Amino acid sequence: MKKPLWLVAWLLVIEILVILLLVPGDWTDKAIEKESALVEASLGSESRYWIREQAESWYQSVMIDSGFYEGMYYTLIPTEEQRKNSRGMENMGTWWFVWAKGRMEALANVVYQFMTRTALFMTWAPYMLILLLPAIYDGMMTWRIKRTNFDYASPIIHRYGIRFTGYLVLGLGIAFFAPIALNPIIIPIVMMICCVLIGLTMGNLQKRV
Repeated sequence: MKKPLWLVAWLLVIEILVILLLVPGDWTDKAIEKESALVEASLGSESRYWIREQAESWYQSVMIDSGFYEGMYYTLIPTEEQRKNSRGMENMGTWWFVWAKGRMEALANVVYQFMTRTALFMTWAPYMLILLLPAIYDGMMTWRIKRTNFDYASPIIHRYGIRFTGYLVLGLGIAFFAPIALNPIIIPIVMMICCVLIGLTMGNLQKRV
């Protein structure tokens, strides 16, 4: 999994750079609104409200209360007092300040969108335990049965089960940063597939007698 991890890291870096450099600030705003409407249509208004409140609480703590956004703003954009004190250079770099402010807003929107998707993931997680625990139990029982007879424990299923589970989890992590509206059904589908793959993987552990 070393190469895929490096690949995912590079994909995340490229994705964030593209968002910061190319994606318009209002693009992510529209994606957030559209995705919120999809969540309400799928899970109801109460779930939508909880997800929004949870995401806003995290965003307030991470970006605002920590001083991160304010520090980033005053590092890249001078205050009115600083501009007045720069005699003869008050309007220098105005285009840069406008562009930098738009990029900061794009970054803030991506962080907020990531937090809304994390909250959505938490909404589905308890229900996924209902599938994960039986999958693990079934896999363990299958493995125990194979230890007592001549049933074949496939190393191929075991190896690729681990790999595909990892790919799905990493792919979902990349999707969490994507500045597009994701259908909320994608998250439980990926989680259910992972549960099934975990069960198959455990059922095909190599026999140890």
